[in-house]
Amino acid sequence: MTTLAKYVWKVGSPPPLIDQHSLIKHHIVEDYIKLYVMTIMSQAIIPELHFSLIDGFSGGGCYRTEMGELVDGSPVLMMRAVREARMLLNLERRTPRNINVDYTFIDVAHDTIVYLRNYLDAKQQENAVDLIDYNHAEIIHSQFLPALPAIINKIKQRKMGEHAIFMLDQYSYKDIPLQAIAKILHSITAAEIIMTLNVDNLTTYLADCAGNRKPIENIGLNQYMPWDKIRELKATHRQEWRRILQQHLAYGIKKESGAQFMTLFFIKPYGSNSWGYWLIHLSNQYRAHEVMKTLHWEHATDFGHELEPGVFVMGYNANKDKDYTGQNTFEFGDQSKEACINGVREHFGERIYALDKPVQVRDLYQGCVSESTAAESHLQEATRQLHASREIIVVSKDGTIRHPSKIYRLDDIIEPSRQIRIIGV
Repeated sequence: MTTLAKYVWKVGSPPPLIDQHSLIKHHIVEDYIKLYVMTIMSQAIIPELHFSLIDGFSGGGCYRTEMGELVDGSPVLMMRAVREARMLLNLERRTPRNINVDYTFIDVAHDTIVYLRNYLDAKQQENAVDLIDYNHAEIIHSQFLPALPAIINKIKQRKMGEHAIFMLDQYSYKDIPLQAIAKILHSITAAEIIMTLNVDNLTTYLADCAGNRKPIENIGLNQYMPWDKIRELKATHRQEWRRILQQHLAYGIKKESGAQFMTLFFIKPYGSNSWGYWLIHLSNQYRAHEVMKTLHWEHATDFGHELEPGVFVMGYNANKDKDYTGQNTFEFGDQSKEACINGVREHFGERIYALDKPVQVRDLYQGCVSESTAAESHLQEATRQLHASREIIVVSKDGTIRHPSKIYRLDDIIEPSRQIRIIGV
């Protein structure tokens, strides 16, 4: 995963420096891939999993930290995550369960590709990655978009399904137009995208003129921006104009990608003037969305709850990481979760009574998750609280009336409580 020209790899020279905020991004990606494997293989009777991991902007495979330590980049993190999942799945098993991954690492810089090949060779020789993963790694010297058609064809020709994760930490906006994202999600049945967008950089200089429109056009979001209102927004909403524009961008990304589910995790580098970016996850699988959302909560240090289409005001702010700064500036925990649950509970109540008919838990949750920071644990607790207040009735699939519970099934049915409404008249 690389961004910008400050990341340069050359054999014989030290690898580039990695910032704290990028380490958090790496942790999220590594954890997600491990949980991805564990989730798909959660049923013990599944003997084998075939899937693809594609890093479209791979970098050289390692970095230096601020303390001078060497840390692995995304290609090795991917292999490491798969290795750990493979070990966990086969603990105390006589018959091993196979995890077969096709890796594709792409970078446009020749020196970077040479560095990555050497680094992967070294990691395999020291037994830091499994031989099966090393042997299934293809390293390509190319821009990502020209290489994409062959990658899609290769995945679709595989006989064991079309599971694939694309990691796209691109160099600039024009490298990944949303038409390409939509093509991936449309062509590959179980594809997921993890990508970055330098949203602060993109929105700061927006104005209704040809030069400022170009980056938005490169992405494919021109039609979603209120160009004729930008000047007025900046003049009348000095504290909020950037957030308003980001809502338009977020809505456009979800619409143009064709993804059913999206998370946006805001990452802000250390320093008062550092511009933040989004780590975006796009998929058409509810369970994949849920796994990523849970990871976001584990890594977040900053929170704000908005139940409206657009922005997830949740993310990692290096200035609020007490383990990094040594200052306990923010406590991300029970208070933030309570605010999230309260917001979801109110939203559910309004939604259920607006529908005024039975609705499946599945539909209620899936209709909310892309407009909320809530993970499924928060959705379940919000449902329990609403149920305990007797504002709703919950019925199981077989018609049994349920009592308030910590766990609701996705096929449970919710409907308004007529009694509570009559009493309240």
